[in-house]
Amino acid sequence: MVLNLYISGSMAVAARLAILVAISFVSVGSAFCATVTPHRAFYEMQLGHAYQNSNVQAVIGRSAFTLSRDCSGWQSNEDYVIEFQGKEGDTNRIISRFESWESNAGDMYSFEISEQSSFQAKKDFNGYAIVTSEAGNAYFSIADDLPMKLPADTYFPMRHLNAIIDGAKKGKTIISASVFTGADPDDALLATNTVIGSWKIEAPAARLGKFGQKGYWPVQTAYFKPAAKAAEPEYEINYSMQSNGVVRRYVIDYGDFTIIAELMKLEALTAPNCP
Repeated sequence: MVLNLYISGSMAVAARLAILVAISFVSVGSAFCATVTPHRAFYEMQLGHAYQNSNVQAVIGRSAFTLSRDCSGWQSNEDYVIEFQGKEGDTNRIISRFESWESNAGDMYSFEISEQSSFQAKKDFNGYAIVTSEAGNAYFSIADDLPMKLPADTYFPMRHLNAIIDGAKKGKTIISASVFTGADPDDALLATNTVIGSWKIEAPAARLGKFGQKGYWPVQTAYFKPAAKAAEPEYEINYSMQSNGVVRRYVIDYGDFTIIAELMKLEALTAPNCP
């Protein structure tokens, strides 16, 4: 199997989703202190482990993510570049920009994606989704006029993260949910299963500064295609999450290799003055 087959589709979604989740945890967690802090964060990514039969043998990447808000919802902007090297010495790169907005109520979501790589033509598309207590629909600029049907209990990313943080604070250990992430139609809706571990005491790195705390929750989320019958997920993401929502690091596990991302820098942004 050539390297680009590993990087296409769900891999690009996972890399983007992991960054969105890690950054969003900071803000949702802060909400429990009645202070939601818009911010900008910078991550560095590298290969964790790779089994001998894995085509991916080296990974390097960086991301810059800005989470801001208006008075009706949250806005995110993320730019990242990830380079993969295969065991045959071949190298592929993904460069992506992802923008999204989610309403405070968690019932409306929109997104725009611009993505190019060394193995696929550039893609530019957008979409939006609405979920009510009875049903939901998602629309994509690259699809026909027929909407994608969503389950009535579909979560958008910020609402999902809110549920995870709230569950961790209440001692809940397992959360299952359908999550609409914003991506190609084939990858936009995922079934998830999240396991929240017990609080671990560990001093923070000095670079976290005022954001650092004396411990974190280990959080593991597995992502499945909705119709999947196999027990193995498409991928898993493991987070080291503080009680204020800051994710110190996360690991994307594809089964035969992993990507480790470390938070290198975090900056607070000005929040809007909403009535």
